[in-house]
Amino acid sequence: MREIRAALYRNRWLIGGITAVAIIAGLLLALLSTPIYRSVATLQIDQQGPEILGSEDQDPAASGDVEVYLQTQVEVLRSRSLADRVARSLNFYQDPSFFEKMEITPPDSTPGSGSWQRAVINILQQNLTIELTSGTRLVDVSFDSPNPRLSAQVTNAFAEEFIASTLQRRFDMSAYSRQFLQEQLGQTRERLEESERSLIEYARRTGITNVENGNELEGSGQTLTGSNLAALNAAYAQAQTDRILAEQKWQQAQSTPLMRLGDVLANNSIQTLQAQKAQVQAELEGERDRHSADYPTVRQLRARVEALDDQIEAQATQVRNAIRDQYRIAVNQERSLMANVNELRGAALGEQSRGVQLTILRREADTNRALYDALLQRFRELNAAAGITANNILIIDRAEVPTAPIWPRPLINAFLGAVIGFGLAAAIAFARERLDDSIRSSEDVERKLGLPVLGITPKPANADAETEMLDPHSPMSESIYALRTALELSTRDGLPQTLLVTSTRPAEGKSTTSEALAREFAQSGRRTVLVDADMRRPSVHHNFHLDNKAGFSTLLTSPTLVPEAVKPTDVDNLSVIPSGPIPPSPPRLLSADTLDRVFNQLRERFDVIVIDAPPVLGLADAPQLASAAGGVLYVVEAHAGSQGQAKASIRRLLGAGTNILGVVLTKYDFSQGSYSSYGYHDYYSYGGHDRAEA
Repeated sequence: MREIRAALYRNRWLIGGITAVAIIAGLLLALLSTPIYRSVATLQIDQQGPEILGSEDQDPAASGDVEVYLQTQVEVLRSRSLADRVARSLNFYQDPSFFEKMEITPPDSTPGSGSWQRAVINILQQNLTIELTSGTRLVDVSFDSPNPRLSAQVTNAFAEEFIASTLQRRFDMSAYSRQFLQEQLGQTRERLEESERSLIEYARRTGITNVENGNELEGSGQTLTGSNLAALNAAYAQAQTDRILAEQKWQQAQSTPLMRLGDVLANNSIQTLQAQKAQVQAELEGERDRHSADYPTVRQLRARVEALDDQIEAQATQVRNAIRDQYRIAVNQERSLMANVNELRGAALGEQSRGVQLTILRREADTNRALYDALLQRFRELNAAAGITANNILIIDRAEVPTAPIWPRPLINAFLGAVIGFGLAAAIAFARERLDDSIRSSEDVERKLGLPVLGITPKPANADAETEMLDPHSPMSESIYALRTALELSTRDGLPQTLLVTSTRPAEGKSTTSEALAREFAQSGRRTVLVDADMRRPSVHHNFHLDNKAGFSTLLTSPTLVPEAVKPTDVDNLSVIPSGPIPPSPPRLLSADTLDRVFNQLRERFDVIVIDAPPVLGLADAPQLASAAGGVLYVVEAHAGSQGQAKASIRRLLGAGTNILGVVLTKYDFSQGSYSSYGYHDYYSYGGHDRAEA
């Protein structure tokens, strides 16, 4: 977020300018654009229309998914065929004023031609808007036009023609269905008549008669032979049962004594005779008690008893013979029925083989009859519903003539322009930031150069670094204090006695940093000398208001330390060695032996030697000087230093065997840098107001 904030601040004028231009462009577009009016009609599209007869045809697609059905209707509203119906209903194909109202140049053709019609349909489709309200069956139909009356007219025409086209499609579908059913009815009727004729002719030829109704066309009843066979089978089964019972009864009669048979005992005649016998027997017993066996009355009664016994035996014999006769009759009847059943069974089997074809013909006739009845019923329903229109589309709100345009809207245009402009400016700023090779913050130094940041000096508020440097409570002085502390802790042995300050290119603040460090070291009690080793563009003697007749170039050409080259200043413990006369070729003076001699002489007199070296890029001076120094402080100007140039310069220094202690970031604007959120700027000015008040 700090980096984004810093990037926005650095590009504030670019972003503000592009955004302002976009807002102005949006307002100009709004003022110069033709007003566009939009009229809206609301339709309700139900899946099914109201049922009047209960058998009306509905849209087959309506029985599916609701969302799919509604989306299909929306696409129908956008279709070319519906736009063609609207154009024909409003006579746009023959009316040139349509293009005038739409403020569009008509095609170079006569009204009604193909290109004219295509142009009209394209205009209608391009300016038509269909919106489906989520979660409902409501659809908004709108048309945009420079003419408000035309907008309402076309919108209502789309709604009305949509309903009319839907009803027309259903009517056409019903007419096609009726025609198709009529053709199918004719074909089915012919097949039914043919199948019925074939069935009757085959039944007559084979002599198969249905005994239930006498008509082979009705049902599948039993034939005459089959009916007779069934009756004989039933009679045969009964005769067989009777024979078995009679046989069992006769067998029982044969094995049972005659007078113990149930039929004999149950016979009325025998029972009467038994009663008479009992009465005569009683009379006989009475007479025997009074008379002898030869007495006439006794003999008469004995004869009567014997006669009754003969009658009872004869009657019982007749009963048993009757049981035998019943058994014989049952056997004969069973045999006779068996012969008849066998005869009819053969006839039935022959009839069944012929009845297979009859069944096939009857089934075909039944199928044709059922199909014919179903088609006839459907045809009657279609004829009844042909004149009834089940409309499932309703116009909820008709389109009205709009009173205010939807475009342009100055405030919205200005807002859109601001959004687009800001987005474009942000993209440009982002690209600029990504393509920018400059070093803007300490994070850039560590990431891009791979060196630690020892300090950050602020950009002078009044563009006068000298004045701020002399103020001990200024942000510049505070940053130098921090830099001095960092230098003292930069190595294990503390601050190097010889410190060289250089940069990639001129005007990055190396001279100011060198002077500020030299003052700070001197004020801390160290004997310090500031050496202006930039023998190409010297500046130290100007800052301290000294003459440049003798200086560093003089020491390089003299075997001993020249006292006139070392100049005292008004700062305690601080001396200055200006550059001296500018030699024709400074690198020729900067040999290793010469530099060692000069710096050894200075080390004997001073505790700290600060060398203001020339820039590294393109010059040989700085690497030669750095090889003789104990440490190098590299200066990079914030927001201006190039990563590529700085890395190339550092590689040159490292190639010379120098010890680069770190980097100081100069001319840093805390108000737009990422450090502003940490309060560095406030820290450097901490306590300033209290001191001013004191």
